[in-house]
Amino acid sequence: MTVTLKSEPAALPEKESPFEFLSALARELSTGRVELPSFPDAAARVQQVLSDDSVTSERIARVVGSDAGLAGRILTMANSTLLHRGGAPVTDLKVAVARIGHDNIRTAALSYATAQLRRAPDLAHIRAQLETCWQDGVRVAALMHAMAKETRGMRSDEALLAGLLHNVGKIYIIARAPKQGAMQVDDPILRDWYPGIGTAVVENWKLPEAISHAVGGQLDTERSHEGEPADLQDLLIVAVCVAEQMASGTADDSAIASLPATAALGLSDSALIRIMLETQTEMEMLQAALG
Repeated sequence: MTVTLKSEPAALPEKESPFEFLSALARELSTGRVELPSFPDAAARVQQVLSDDSVTSERIARVVGSDAGLAGRILTMANSTLLHRGGAPVTDLKVAVARIGHDNIRTAALSYATAQLRRAPDLAHIRAQLETCWQDGVRVAALMHAMAKETRGMRSDEALLAGLLHNVGKIYIIARAPKQGAMQVDDPILRDWYPGIGTAVVENWKLPEAISHAVGGQLDTERSHEGEPADLQDLLIVAVCVAEQMASGTADDSAIASLPATAALGLSDSALIRIMLETQTEMEMLQAALG
């Protein structure tokens, strides 16, 4: 994987169509290049060292500790209400890394990197779109974290990361689009492309395969298992549908309950209602955990 840090998004010809632009991004990603403007070097290195399953907590702590902002995120997360209930606060970075695990370290690094993107002066023209994407990611991540705790065989830390990453394709596209062709979050062509672009980003970052499958198939609401057990993709399908209802102010419990993914997960109507009611608290806990 090659992560190129740029002060300006890659410029594209003014007359290039959205389709041509997105096709060019897809081709670029297929070569293993991930070019994001203002992406922190420390966050990129975290993704690289975590691709080694045998990496030690000491090695991770050294990489994280090279950036004070990222180190602060890790410590905040380790001491958050979301992950740490009781006990003495953690002040040692190595202990914090060991406590929260690899997926939560990735989550903290992604949060830190996205915050840097949202604050970058060169991306001021799309700050509102990036903020919308971030809040949507937090909402879906909170829902997935809550649903994972209600579903047998699901890891809440992996669910949290998948939720936060579900729209990384949107963030990547919006951040890379030229100023004269800036895309809106609700652009139909963006919805068509962001899962595939997001999958490519996740794969290039060498994140778990289950997450790349989930990101790529998150809009497959008709997905049928044919007897296979529920997985992370089912969790993301349901979370995205619930989040869209919450964002639009609509509420159709029957539509969510009728999804094959909901049935596969074994989530009852009462569990779904409870999760939706508790999502605001989960979001507040997650935002606090991410600093």
